[in-house]
Amino acid sequence: MEQPTPRHRPTGQYAAADSRRAAIIDAALALFAKAGYLNSSLAKIATEAGTSATVITHHFGSKQRLLMAVLEAREERTVRTFGRLGPDSGGADVRALFREVLALASYNLTQPGLIQLYTKLSAEAGDPSHPAHDYFSERYERVAHSLAAVLQRAVEAGQLRPETDAESVAREILAVSDGLQVQWAIAEGRLDFVGLYRAHLDRLTQALTVDGAGLGEPAEAERLP
Repeated sequence: MEQPTPRHRPTGQYAAADSRRAAIIDAALALFAKAGYLNSSLAKIATEAGTSATVITHHFGSKQRLLMAVLEAREERTVRTFGRLGPDSGGADVRALFREVLALASYNLTQPGLIQLYTKLSAEAGDPSHPAHDYFSERYERVAHSLAAVLQRAVEAGQLRPETDAESVAREILAVSDGLQVQWAIAEGRLDFVGLYRAHLDRLTQALTVDGAGLGEPAEAERLP
């Protein structure tokens, strides 16, 4: 039996739908960052996006799914910008890794709403019933594992001291980053996040590397506003 020919919307309609979805995600990100997920209703998000709660439900199904779309969009932007080098690249150069981490921190400062969003959501998501709980739990484990993998390769390559506990160091790096993010958000951007984070990673590099050298001069990417 011949199958009916699928009907496709014109390209212009697809583009309009994508543009509308992007506007809703941006509005949700801004409101989640300002008020938190729990205090942000679809009606408020719709007002910010210049649309209706019905349209948001049509595109995303629910506020919970919209939240996940916001988090996924953030991940996609980060991967597009920093996918060329990262913890899973197969390298064992701990200094290159730390410089990449610092460049990512500088990049994040150009999107303060994302830092505010993560600061609020990570606190709210401590509750297992929160819709972002599994996302943050999985992400912390994934990032910690990736960092630890590079550090362990650096140990095996003779760059780091043999007694280095890669897993513990990876957790420390994440803890310092998150702690500084919270302080930066509370200080409304007046804290030298990248400078403080770089100083910590520099001391860590000196303490862990066999040659005892630090990170050297800051890379240009670290100087992003």
